[in-house]
Amino acid sequence: MKRKLTGTVAILLIASMAVWASDATELRTKFTDSLANGSVEEAISNYDDMVSQAGKDYQKAQRSYEKALEAGNMQKAREARRDMQSASYSGMTREETDEMLSLILAEDESARIEDAKWLAENSRYYNPSISYEWSSSGDNYSFRYSSTSSVKPGEEITLPDKDDIRVNTSRAGVLSGWGVTPDEITYQPGETIPAPLTDQTLYAIWTTEVVFRDSVTGMESTINDVSDGDLIDVPALSEADDSYVFAGWVDKSTGEYIAPDETEIELEGNGAVFEALWKNAELSDLSSKHYTIDALPVNTQADLTFVVANNGTEDLKNVEVSCTGDDGLRILQGNGTIRSVAAGDSVTVTGLRVVGTAEGEHMLTVSLTDRDGDTWSADFTVTVE
Repeated sequence: MKRKLTGTVAILLIASMAVWASDATELRTKFTDSLANGSVEEAISNYDDMVSQAGKDYQKAQRSYEKALEAGNMQKAREARRDMQSASYSGMTREETDEMLSLILAEDESARIEDAKWLAENSRYYNPSISYEWSSSGDNYSFRYSSTSSVKPGEEITLPDKDDIRVNTSRAGVLSGWGVTPDEITYQPGETIPAPLTDQTLYAIWTTEVVFRDSVTGMESTINDVSDGDLIDVPALSEADDSYVFAGWVDKSTGEYIAPDETEIELEGNGAVFEALWKNAELSDLSSKHYTIDALPVNTQADLTFVVANNGTEDLKNVEVSCTGDDGLRILQGNGTIRSVAAGDSVTVTGLRVVGTAEGEHMLTVSLTDRDGDTWSADFTVTVE
């Protein structure tokens, strides 16, 4: 009787393993059949079930392997190890991916996006991309460039604008848009569009124009249909406030510079994008290394620091620093030179040493003068007690 029971268990075990091994394979066949029948919903369901079943198969085999090792049953452990290795599924082929994508693209928009997301997560062959191509040619020059980026279904992408493509504007002209064909604008520079679900190439389209723009005041002026040798009027700008000093215009792609007092230029080439240059220095954050600014000890030397921020669009270079105090605040050291403060950057200035010779509030004045003679200053209140 005992021998019969053992035989029955063995038979049931073998049958169970056969069913377990065939589950993922059966679901794989159902997925293929769903594709053939043109049912996206069924294909996704069957594929997800197949992946889930393969995961369960592996987890069960892994647990059996661990328990067999704990029991010292090496034969059972080897069998479980083989089951772990066989607990897998066959992923989508390139052909099945293309077939699945064709069915997805025929769906309505909402289902199309969601199912494309699913396909991107489940097939290594589905990686849509967008490519950008720009080229130009003329007398004694020619250039061509391309760039490709992977995209994810459902996301939005921002197309490159004039600032993202650094080309010689005098030769190429100015970027006026992107087209799905090389000769007609489909999208504007910097426009945000849905990510394509299939590989797409956009072509840069150039125009002959001159652009003047100012990030500080928000001014932008475009002169269209220009030609080499045309005389171009330079727009006049007003300072945003007294702390700004106008320093001219520059086309960063060519390095062409227009001085602040120039009112007209002769165009060289097919176009240009000129950006306004402003100088601005802001002094702030006066602090003491060992004390507080509102409680400096009398007749005691104190080291101070302050911050110079360049809020303009032009680098400040060779900036002379001058510090002065009133009758009760002596400056022992503090004059010097800041070699450079890049546009949009700031520096902390050290080396200022003062001594308060009389109790009370005192005025500290810090002045800056750049290499062009433009000046900025700030008054700080210091309390000595």
